[in-house]
Amino acid sequence: MFQALKNIFWHQPLSLLARAYYLFPDKKLTIIGITGTDGKTTTAHLIYHVLKNANLPVSLISTIEARIGDQVVNTGLHTTSPDKFKTFNLIRQISKSGSKYLVAEVTAHGIDQHRFANIIFDIGIITNTSHEHLDDFKTIKKYILTKVKLLKNSKIAIINKDDDSYSYSNLIKSKKIFYSRKVGSTYQAKNIRLTPDSLSFNCHQTKFVTDSIYEYQIYNILAAYIACKKLKIKDSVFLDTIKNFPEVKGRRQHIDNSLGFKTIVDFAHTPKALTETLKSLKKQTKNRLIVIFGATGGRDKTKRPLMGLAVSKYADIALITADDTRLENIRDINNQIISGIPKNCQFLKSNQTKSIDPKRFTYFDIVNRQDAFNLAVKIALPGDTIVACGKGHETTILHGKTDYPWSEAEAFRTAFKLKK
Repeated sequence: MFQALKNIFWHQPLSLLARAYYLFPDKKLTIIGITGTDGKTTTAHLIYHVLKNANLPVSLISTIEARIGDQVVNTGLHTTSPDKFKTFNLIRQISKSGSKYLVAEVTAHGIDQHRFANIIFDIGIITNTSHEHLDDFKTIKKYILTKVKLLKNSKIAIINKDDDSYSYSNLIKSKKIFYSRKVGSTYQAKNIRLTPDSLSFNCHQTKFVTDSIYEYQIYNILAAYIACKKLKIKDSVFLDTIKNFPEVKGRRQHIDNSLGFKTIVDFAHTPKALTETLKSLKKQTKNRLIVIFGATGGRDKTKRPLMGLAVSKYADIALITADDTRLENIRDINNQIISGIPKNCQFLKSNQTKSIDPKRFTYFDIVNRQDAFNLAVKIALPGDTIVACGKGHETTILHGKTDYPWSEAEAFRTAFKLKK
């Protein structure tokens, strides 16, 4: 109740003030807003790159950064939607830069706290909704309804018909366009084919081919495709863009090594994201799938056992370790993750690597994240895949109240040197 009152009497007036202070900069732009639990960053970057390849003046506000023309602006270390004054200041800069289009990620917290107050989005997209942020929103229904507000404030709403948010689409009065894989919709992916090097599918009379080998990418591609069609972008530009899928830092980012196995950095930090990422990687992995992951402190505790269960289903080996612990004890966080792992799985200590049973899911409890990288690389064999999940692009790791410098890519490189 306190937060709801604070949103109404504090956040909303401040957002309205920020918008007015920066002279309503959104009015001069065509704005595409993207919300959802997972896939926001990828979809936003894809739309941005398509518009850029179509030679349209476009800017971007995402988890990773803001792009204003050729300028890259840091938007914050641990948030997607920046503070309201920073948001409207960025939009003002974008408007003054000559951009005519803005692609923006919009979080549930950003919506709830009115960080985009009174903006009418030309296009609103919802990628998916799953178990996340229930420490703040309490129920999945409230969480979904918060995200649906973006679509209610959009002229065109693009909705994933396979997702639970579809159940609330009757609340949206704007023009609605649906996409899907599993059920019939206006834009449904069919004839899906996945190889070690490509993903392809058909929608209507169009064949989509991409070098991104993750099946869940279909949803991001379809959502972006519909948005680009509504913006009158030629199909040829879109199809050319996805052939070599734009790399997004910290999202399925490959880290090169000469050790004979794959090493990947990904931002997956929810049970659903872990499931989809690991399912796709398992299909492409010749030998074992090894995952490094943890859960953030001071956030939704109820998802932690679900993360442990998801990893136990789709990985061969897991190293459960620190993420942003904040003020929580890492032992408590890891134990909550482990509580979701079936009892018949194998738990080993770091000095017992020779006892790994190839027929059982095996997990290690490693307090220090760099130690987890070191051990993962140490036990990896040719043909294995190691994926580090949770931190993605972030440049710090938060323990207590202190941000320490951190890089997933550098953590891998340190581990490579130790193995050599």
